[in-house]
Amino acid sequence: MDEKCICQKCGKSGAQPYPLVTIRTMTVRNTSGTQKYHAMGDELSIDLCGTCIDDWITQRSAAQPQLRRAVRLPLLLLLVSVAVHFLGLAVLIRWVLCALFSGFSIAVAVSEYQRIQKETADIAAGKGHFTRNHMIEELAASLLPDKHEDAALSYLLRSRVLDENQHPALVREYGVGRKKLASIRNYLEAESSDQTAAAQTGEVKIGPAEFAEAGIAAVVKIDRGLQRR
Repeated sequence: MDEKCICQKCGKSGAQPYPLVTIRTMTVRNTSGTQKYHAMGDELSIDLCGTCIDDWITQRSAAQPQLRRAVRLPLLLLLVSVAVHFLGLAVLIRWVLCALFSGFSIAVAVSEYQRIQKETADIAAGKGHFTRNHMIEELAASLLPDKHEDAALSYLLRSRVLDENQHPALVREYGVGRKKLASIRNYLEAESSDQTAAAQTGEVKIGPAEFAEAGIAAVVKIDRGLQRR
């Protein structure tokens, strides 16, 4: 833990840097349905302290705040069923509509309650895909932009992308195709090899950040085109 690293959540020192890989997801809707395309975005690093990570896990494992948000739709459906009762319709039709809306609201409430209870229990226990690494990615996403133009942004720990054994979990959590993850992994490994070779030879490579500081706009395209998952 580096005392000089400042946590981007609480602003205190003693944070740990977490290198991230950004995944851009473009959703395209047409007559044939909805298709999602994924592409690698920027590489970045975020500094987070263990206390903020633990607090985030505690917050996400609390069921009550999620339950309060989840009851909005069932309550709306109940209000609709009450409003239908006062419409100028035949008695039988009114009772049928009231029963339908009321029954649907109860079904939604029960389903949401069961989902939230299971999810919060899994988060507290670190089960399923709610591992500590995933919660770090969630916390990072809450502090970073969630969109770039028309693309939604996800943030994956670089260490998970480089670990091929983590790819099945990443597919389930973020919907990124295995081929796309493999191509990103290959690129990151090649990048690390180039940096190691440059360090050994003493060669200085100027990256996009250095160009930006010099006032020069640089765009690097390395097989990051949108590909169908």
